[in-house]
Amino acid sequence: MAVKADNQKRVKVSQIYGDYLIMLAAPCIVAWRYYGARALLVIAVSVLTAELCDLLACLALGRKFLLKDLSNIFIGAAIALMMPSGIPLYVPASAAAFAVLAAKIPFGGSLKAPFVPAAAGFAFASVCFKELVFDYSYNSSGKLLGARSLGALLANGNSVHLNALNTFDILSGNVAGPMGTGCGILMLGCCAYLFVRRRNALLSTAGFIAACAVFSMIFPRINASPLTSAVLELSSGSLLFAAVFLLTDYSSQPVGGVFKIISGALCGIFCMIMRYVGVYEETVCFAVLLTNGISPVLGSAMAKNPFRSSKKTPQNVSTPSQAENK
Repeated sequence: MAVKADNQKRVKVSQIYGDYLIMLAAPCIVAWRYYGARALLVIAVSVLTAELCDLLACLALGRKFLLKDLSNIFIGAAIALMMPSGIPLYVPASAAAFAVLAAKIPFGGSLKAPFVPAAAGFAFASVCFKELVFDYSYNSSGKLLGARSLGALLANGNSVHLNALNTFDILSGNVAGPMGTGCGILMLGCCAYLFVRRRNALLSTAGFIAACAVFSMIFPRINASPLTSAVLELSSGSLLFAAVFLLTDYSSQPVGGVFKIISGALCGIFCMIMRYVGVYEETVCFAVLLTNGISPVLGSAMAKNPFRSSKKTPQNVSTPSQAENK
């Protein structure tokens, strides 16, 4: 019976990360289209590092290494896509190694990790290699703003007058920035796929995007209309990518639809505040990790609400709902 249960769990892991990898295929193609073979090299190094670190850790701990769970491929690819294509290869390799060895292995695997490993890896690289992680000068010719990213533009209080042409450039990712996260059109397609596979997970995404949009319209960093501010903030950096791929992480998804929305909205507020007052151009991964840390506390507080019915009180706020769509 234990073997059967373990096999079912492995199938679950492969299904979850298999879906993520199907969605990641499109951003990888876009990264290759805009940045050439260099983008594929960065992705390959990050993925291979994640696999190698997991293999060595399993050998050291006496665990069985399972390539088919696909989580290491997702971790490595997601980290690489949030970085510039011209980054030195040791940076995504270091980030992938940290994600696997510090955020995944110590907790028993991706489905048990309290923090999203890919977010932890990127945050580690941002702290250790800040200048490299946010250098988007590689192959920036032909981009809407040249080597300047939307994040740098917003941080300096500068704006872009939106029209049909540059709006399409922004939504299609033809702006300097992370090599695989800037195409908002693709992120919308990924949301449609995830809606079919695990629609409840998108409640966190919806809460996050709504909070970021409202915050940017009420407190714009630029002298522009609220709509322009929201479009530029949502399209900059890895915000939409994180909303689709990191906030929907299976292990850190809270129980209950309302709690998912609240958790996502809280993450959005954290992200925007850190963008406004922080020292990093992109703060979404830090916001995801902070939300991962306080979600169990918030869930416990909601569970103790005397006005809630005992039948509706979540029993485990740190794991996904069993009723969630697969």
